[in-house]
Amino acid sequence: MSRVSRVVRKLATLSPREWRDLLQAQLALLWAQLLVWTRPTGRLVSHATQPPAEPAAGAAIDPRAFSLALAVSRAAEYGIFRPLCLVRAVALERLLERHGIRGSRIRVGVRMRGGRFAAHAWVEYGDQVLGDDEGHVSTFAELTDVRLVDTR
Repeated sequence: MSRVSRVVRKLATLSPREWRDLLQAQLALLWAQLLVWTRPTGRLVSHATQPPAEPAAGAAIDPRAFSLALAVSRAAEYGIFRPLCLVRAVALERLLERHGIRGSRIRVGVRMRGGRFAAHAWVEYGDQVLGDDEGHVSTFAELTDVRLVDTR
């Protein structure tokens, strides 16, 4: 079975809410890509002076956060372009905020492997990594907290 036919079959099984999330995620990715392309270097994020209000320790994490992270992942993998990690993180953080899910934050990490420098961006909500593999994220040394500069 070809990849295209598998994707089409999967799309046919999505609920109306999943379709809406997928469309919103694709639009959020496009907007985030535009922000990354057009913001001057150093004007997309700033040092977070205060950490975002997080869910209380042991409190349940809003399940919509996981649904939106899945939608961004799907749109990034199967949508109209393949965004880099920073674009995915910006899109997800903005989408969460738009849905009233507060307390997420963009994290940036770096690593040296085989003499090569690499950087990665991801989103955390509470103590959960959203829309990314925790094993992959754990290979990066986290930098200081950053927040998006007002992008409205």
